[in-house]
Amino acid sequence: MGCTVFDSNGEIVYRIDNYDTKSRNEVYLMDLQGKVLFSIQRKNVGIGKKKIGFKITDWCDELVAEVRPKQLSSGVLLGDDVLTLVVEPQMDHSLVMALVTVYGLMTDKI
Repeated sequence: MGCTVFDSNGEIVYRIDNYDTKSRNEVYLMDLQGKVLFSIQRKNVGIGKKKIGFKITDWCDELVAEVRPKQLSSGVLLGDDVLTLVVEPQMDHSLVMALVTVYGLMTDKI
C-alpha cells in the first residue's frame, strides 16, 4: 500500500510506501528519487504487546518523534484513543503531524 504527494505543478514531492502487502508495521516517506526521509514504525507496548504506539526516525535512524499511549503517573493507561506525541525540538511539528496523520490513515486508525 502506498500513495504519492504532488505539488501544485503536478510534480512528485513525497512518496509513501510500506513495501510489504502483508504487514503494515513500517511505512516509509521518500523524496521523489525514492530516498527514504523518514520511517514510521509501530511499537509493541502494553499488555499482550498490543500495537498502539509508533516511532518516527529520520534517514540516519535517529528518533524524531514518538507516539505512545497516554499513561497516568500511577501507571494506568487511558485507552487506545488517548495518545502522547513527543517531538524532538529540531523537528518541524507540522511535518510530524502530517506523518502521524498519514500513518493513522494507512492503518485505519483515523
